[in-house]
Amino acid sequence: MRILVALDEHSYSAGIINSVARLAANTWADVTLLGVRPGGAAGGTFSMNHPLVNTFLGYKDDFLGQFADSYSPYTRQEQVAIGENNGIWEIPGTTDNSRKELKIRIRSGNPDREILEEARLTESDLIVLGCSGAGDCQWQGLLNLPEKVAKDASCSVMVIKEERIPKKIICCMDQPSVTQASVEMINQIVTINEADLEIIGLTGPKGLKEEVERQMDGILRYYMAQQINAWVKLVDMGALEEYVAQVSRDGMIALWMGKKSMLQKIFNRDLVGKLVTQAHSSVLILR
Repeated sequence: MRILVALDEHSYSAGIINSVARLAANTWADVTLLGVRPGGAAGGTFSMNHPLVNTFLGYKDDFLGQFADSYSPYTRQEQVAIGENNGIWEIPGTTDNSRKELKIRIRSGNPDREILEEARLTESDLIVLGCSGAGDCQWQGLLNLPEKVAKDASCSVMVIKEERIPKKIICCMDQPSVTQASVEMINQIVTINEADLEIIGLTGPKGLKEEVERQMDGILRYYMAQQINAWVKLVDMGALEEYVAQVSRDGMIALWMGKKSMLQKIFNRDLVGKLVTQAHSSVLILR
């Protein structure tokens, strides 16, 4: 698994490092800590003494500090040096013989475009970023950046709000087409937050389809076998948008928005962005 963590210099970015480290440990992930400087090319004056570099070296230490050395898949690179390639600066966080990779990369330009381009180039499975809070979800002073990333990314995106740790994950997956990777991602998110899990089942005029009911039963059994406190909540398809807006006050929302997802018909990209901004808790968009 490859996780891209978009970070700036605010407290909500520092606050997500622990969650990212726990997720990386559970998923055995290669991790990139990405910073973006607005404007043009970084230029030759960008050095190890730059304040942004110092901030990211602190993030690296915080991340690696979550692991006991004897159990860590990340072998720390002690002699750090910054290198540049095509205007992108990189600092290795781990040695060449490390089992998994941690690195710092700093780009310059439009932040949302640079985050999405980095995710594309590195074939990231998940983008994680923090934001300032419900109704005012800013990143690096930009109000709509988390919204844009969640709407336009081709991979999964998790936006972590700084107010509180979710105690319940409300997960909506149209079961006939959901991927096993998404099912397992929900397992990891529930586990690292020590949360309960509410699985939303979508019903139509004829109720719950038999094939959907069978698959939901299988998924529920899977989560219960993982010692997760899980249950199913049936919601009419026409009322889903209103229900999600309501329960976002109670816990983290997770929506599976893969290519075959029925949710694509209910939640267009603009509504996904609106949910990211207005939700009171964190939001996970699965793809």
